[in-house]
Amino acid sequence: MLTTVGVAAESSKPNILFLMVDEMDGRILDDNSPQFKPPMPHIRNLMSQGMNFPRSYTSAPQCVPARSSLLAGRHTSDINVWDNWVGIVGVDGKDGQFDQYCVKTYGKEQCASFAKNQTVNGTFIDVLANSGYGIHLFGKVHAGAGLDRYPGQINAFPFGVQGSKAAGEWARGSGVLPRQFGPFNMNPPTNVPKPAGQDDYDAIESCVKALNGGLFQSSQPQFLYCSILIPHPKYQSNQHWMSQVPDLHNWSIPTWTPKAQLHPSDAYTQMMKGAGWEIDNADKHMIDKFRRVYFSMCVHADNMIGRVLDALKQGGSRGEPYIMFISDHGEHNLEHRQTGKNSMLEASSRVPLVIAGPGVPHGSSAQLASLHDVYPTVLGMAGVSPRPGPLAGESLLNVAQGFQRKKAHVISQYHSVFSGTGMFMVRKDDWKLVLYAAQQPGASGALGKAWEPQLFDIAGDPWERHNVASSHPDVVETLKGLLAAEVDMDAADARKKEFDKYMFKSFWYDKEGGASQCSKSMKSVFKGFEPKLDAPMIEKWLGEPCPADAEDSEVVV
Repeated sequence: MLTTVGVAAESSKPNILFLMVDEMDGRILDDNSPQFKPPMPHIRNLMSQGMNFPRSYTSAPQCVPARSSLLAGRHTSDINVWDNWVGIVGVDGKDGQFDQYCVKTYGKEQCASFAKNQTVNGTFIDVLANSGYGIHLFGKVHAGAGLDRYPGQINAFPFGVQGSKAAGEWARGSGVLPRQFGPFNMNPPTNVPKPAGQDDYDAIESCVKALNGGLFQSSQPQFLYCSILIPHPKYQSNQHWMSQVPDLHNWSIPTWTPKAQLHPSDAYTQMMKGAGWEIDNADKHMIDKFRRVYFSMCVHADNMIGRVLDALKQGGSRGEPYIMFISDHGEHNLEHRQTGKNSMLEASSRVPLVIAGPGVPHGSSAQLASLHDVYPTVLGMAGVSPRPGPLAGESLLNVAQGFQRKKAHVISQYHSVFSGTGMFMVRKDDWKLVLYAAQQPGASGALGKAWEPQLFDIAGDPWERHNVASSHPDVVETLKGLLAAEVDMDAADARKKEFDKYMFKSFWYDKEGGASQCSKSMKSVFKGFEPKLDAPMIEKWLGEPCPADAEDSEVVV
């Protein structure tokens, strides 16, 4: 039971409203970026009432790794949460307690093994709950950690084995690529009455109801999490939202680097995604429409966030609340011939990040920020100390006041679907360096050689068309040193590649019938898989037989 002093201390803590969208390109809220900016009145109004960090980056450009990293406050390689198939397994850092969805998917013994490798000692939400906060979670979480045990209604999903898509991701180190590509034919519908998913509408209604019902008037401090999927695909819209997007003009058709000049990482990602590989001669009206659909989805997301902010005004709060608005990663929207995220390019790696509340100045910060900063910032809002362990970020509350970051750089990394190998990003000042591990470290030939680094001057080359690494070797070495001080790139890549082989063999190769069905099963993984050419690559990488099927006697290139 709390003493009178304890009650007074608890009631003095501020309420926190945490707003999150999925797949929103952060550049659309950066007035110094040349990116197209659809009308976003509600989020921009929030920006005017707090501090905008327009130069913010994801910790990993994919849902589960990004969300797990921000909740734990640590690098993805530190917590060993690599992809969308295994989120945070442990619950509040307690021995023997595992996320129920992990147990349902993989079994308790396997989850115990995952948890041992992750060593996550809880999320910032757990820290808030243990310090006396009421927790209410609505909408997309996709991180695990047993967060469904808190009041609310969340979309959990962080554990799964989803067939060929997962198999293609785990087999990325083999070097196998698709051999067939169809014409670009993505024509999203624009007559969908409710373009967002029902989970999004339910989450927003729940948050609005909670705030209108006086949740933030409680004497107990409250943390309200409101997270929606949109503007994440499905790509779809209707005329109400489409009509609010102005003509794209010069933003209609992106400029694409000729295929022969692509960096190997970009070529790999584009081919694995497939949708835009043959886009060069596509119908320009279809491209324009597709891009406008995505921007209209951003407008729709802004409207939904606006409903929650309006409910906060109407329902009021005991004391001024803190508000944080973020996305987990961006969206290419056909830049670089790509849809979705999964790269370190600005469209994919940039995210919006806004904070508002007691003592937060109004304006825009020129300093860098990262989703790694979310954990210490939220706990700073609550006046609560982090749990022991190395944090990858720092609180933005002091940065908002104009103090310099302790680290003038941010780091991101990615090891998941559509990435040919581990990729690591360092951003400092106007420079952005992307480093790559070899697909098969130690092997002979191209697969054993790391791809060349990419260095971009974001201020002078915001669309990232010119890799200047060869002409600025000093900058490359400086940024490599910053990465090495925090992340062992080769060790992280090796752990993920070991994980890939284990998952591929355990949850694809063995389950599909092993050697006898290998070539047949791989045809559903890589479009145009040619057993005579590709099966030996699987064999060499996996260390298991993958013989060509008897009927596959003809080699087709």
